[in-house]
Formats: sequence, structure tokens, C-alpha cells
Amino acid sequence: MYRRDFLKVSGLLSAAVLLPFNSLGKAVSLPAEVEVQGRLFRGTSDGRILISDDAGRTWQMHTNFGSDFSIAHLGLNFWGQLEAQLAFAGRSFDVALGRNGKAWKAV
Repeated sequence: MYRRDFLKVSGLLSAAVLLPFNSLGKAVSLPAEVEVQGRLFRGTSDGRILISDDAGRTWQMHTNFGSDFSIAHLGLNFWGQLEAQLAFAGRSFDVALGRNGKAWKAV
């Protein structure tokens, strides 16, 4: 292997290891996001679910589960209902958005 090739490979490996961490050493995660009937829903690491009606240009608060929770995953279930996986104290559980579009219930 030539030195140039070694530097390319080592640089790629370094980036793969260092990119998931910010300057404080905490893992950086992208927000969970899903589109439901033309609306974007985004879950954050501080327990909030935001909603956008304009393709993500502006966001409004939909639900705040509290800063002790983080939104690990957002997705649609078999019936097309929005589900969120909440993480709390090393555990996780799922909730689904009710038909009224406001209340969540455990799955």
C-alpha cells in the first residue's frame, strides 16, 4: 500500500470514528423525522415532537414529553398511525398518536 492510499484510508476511518461525537464527547444524533399526510413530524433528543406544514421551513411544538425523555424513533404503523419510541433511563416504550391528532397512548 502506498503512503497516499494509507492516508486516505486512515483519514476515512478517523472520520467514521470521530464524526458521531461532538466537541464534548457526547454522541450526536439526527432527529427522528417522518412525513404523515403532507406534514412533517420531528422528534428531538429533549423529548419534543415538532410539526411542520411547509416542508420543514418552520416548526411548531406538537407535544412535549419532557426533557427526561428522548424521541428515539418516529414511524408509521401498519394502519398508517404515527408511532414514537420514547427512551427514558435506559429503557424505551412506544406510543401512538390518536385519531384526534393530539393525544398519545401507549402501544
